[in-house]
Amino acid sequence: MNAEDVILRPLEERDFEQFVQLQQEALQQAPEAFGSDYESYQALSLLDKEQQFEMLLHYPYNYLLGVFTPEGRLIGMAGFMCEHTKPKVRHKGRIWGMYITPQYRGRGLGERLLRQLLLSAKEDAGCEQVLLSVATTNQAAYGLYLKLGFLRYGTEYRALKLGDTYVDEHLMMRLL
Repeated sequence: MNAEDVILRPLEERDFEQFVQLQQEALQQAPEAFGSDYESYQALSLLDKEQQFEMLLHYPYNYLLGVFTPEGRLIGMAGFMCEHTKPKVRHKGRIWGMYITPQYRGRGLGERLLRQLLLSAKEDAGCEQVLLSVATTNQAAYGLYLKLGFLRYGTEYRALKLGDTYVDEHLMMRLL
């Protein structure tokens, strides 16, 4: 399966169970890539998870795109948020939570997902600039972001702490 075979679409209420499963997988497989952690997410009640999911789906200028197999299995996702309520920063948005299931990586799915997210940010939210951060150890994601025109404007040292280990993050931006 390659990038042309998958279906990209915004997540909907009917995707809740698959979202929870993929979120748990992401937090376990790539803990350095997310501000949340698996244990805290597991500790949330089902109602709390549902409420968080609903907020992600319905908050204005907040997009949560999914990558689905032709059979309908959610295998990737990424979110976008625009600060539309703050006049001085409403021209900026942030990409967050990008994840592709390991067995589907290297097939162009992340690139297709990111290109669609950037298009939505510009056309739907009116954003002029997109920010993201990526662990300095995640060379594959960093390379993809560079390929798609993102520039590194800094590094946040000790951005995250996993146990006794710190994770540094590259801070990146792209004009739309």
